Amino acid sequence: MQQVSPAQRGQFNPTTTFRSISQIRAIPAPRCIALFRTRTAASSTPAAINNSTSNQPSADTTQEYLSWASTAGIIFPKVTQAFFGKIRGSKALQPIDTEELFITVPRSAALVIEPTGKCPIPDFVSLDYWKQAPWYFKMAALLLKEASMGKNSPVWGYIVQLPESIDTPVRWTDTEILELQYSPLETDIQQQKKLWKAQYDQFKAGSKGLKGSNVSYERFLWAAENVRSRAFSGPYAGAPIGDRLKLGGFVAAAGLAYVTYAHVPLEQALNGAIAAAVFNLLYDVVLSSKLKWYALCPVIDAINHSSKVESTIEYEYFKDTFVASTNTAYNPGEQVFISYGPQPNSALFQYYGFTEMGNKNDVYAVYAAELQNNGEKVNLVVSANGNLTPESLKNALEVSNRGNGDGGEKNVEELRKEILNILEKELASKPTSLAHDERQLATPHLLTPRKRAAIEFRVEKKRLLERAVQRAKRKVAPSNKKIT
Repeated sequence: MQQVSPAQRGQFNPTTTFRSISQIRAIPAPRCIALFRTRTAASSTPAAINNSTSNQPSADTTQEYLSWASTAGIIFPKVTQAFFGKIRGSKALQPIDTEELFITVPRSAALVIEPTGKCPIPDFVSLDYWKQAPWYFKMAALLLKEASMGKNSPVWGYIVQLPESIDTPVRWTDTEILELQYSPLETDIQQQKKLWKAQYDQFKAGSKGLKGSNVSYERFLWAAENVRSRAFSGPYAGAPIGDRLKLGGFVAAAGLAYVTYAHVPLEQALNGAIAAAVFNLLYDVVLSSKLKWYALCPVIDAINHSSKVESTIEYEYFKDTFVASTNTAYNPGEQVFISYGPQPNSALFQYYGFTEMGNKNDVYAVYAAELQNNGEKVNLVVSANGNLTPESLKNALEVSNRGNGDGGEKNVEELRKEILNILEKELASKPTSLAHDERQLATPHLLTPRKRAAIEFRVEKKRLLERAVQRAKRKVAPSNKKIT
């Protein structure tokens, strides 16, 4: 299996980026291609998740969905959908071992976007729109097309159970966005709102006279939100093995040659050494160009996120299936999790609608105007443990020293004091204190869902910032050591 490092939930990332995957397990034969959640819960805070849905499907709809999944060839005997409080997730029905492939989804049951110029829905949107649209809007258009077909769509059972609204902050008012009290995310959301509206306008122009012309902006948002919170991405594997066999039979010829030579069953040959050879060929020819494809994988995409687990979503080329496994064992009745990848809370909140408490991948970014030199901006980035990331510290040192009037280097103590001052000013600038926010969360019934979600987000950011301030204080001590 070719191992692939996470890009960014977003890909095959949950946007990750197929859902982002934090770790890739090792499998002897390179027969699989790892996928990542696109951008970018045991540890997810239930209240903030509206869980990705404000309109949960009924029990009848859920059962219809699971029945459809089985009919579509999806294999998931050890898990089912269930509610944990108000949060919908996946529950173990039987023991799940580490490294076990516990869900298998045929490619035919998934919605897939391949990196080709051909538009698969020419009666819905124009080729011109398809060529310019980012992958997630292509997937959104494909989802809208399937939804417009109603029960005539082969994936109708999947579509009907999707949340009617995820209520990510792209829907929020400017006043509600300010409640986050974190300017980097506020800026990103405002840019996202403009981009999505512009893409909708292009979609409307590109679907004029076609079946997609009747799609409202609300419906467009529905599709885009579901795609950004559910899609996986990974290196493009090319056409399915069945198509390649029909076209040239080169894999079959290689497999038969190996069977004759090694006296092993054909299936074993295809999934073993020959698979490795073919995959290496595909990697050299296709993956080196960094082409990616994207997929919505039913059943797999219903599993909630935790950064505390390691999981893998892979595409098995010779079986033409997507499979899920985890490095965490589960007992019957427990909620099953996967990782959407090493995403900070800003990405999780923006595209998935929730905050993960104690997120080890969280960061806090603050613009350090005091260290700016001749227009060179400095952003201090604090990791979850309260320390500055090495990259931001290095940048701060370089820019600060270039702006030092006497031409000499600042000593460590001087820079540390400046950084401490910047962090303290950032914390003091917040409209509300951490203690005030925590008191509000103690009475959640008095808060609207959006207000509660915003407070939970900013509480985690302020806790991180306070850790950074405390660490910076401990590091401020007399020193004449020069920064190198």
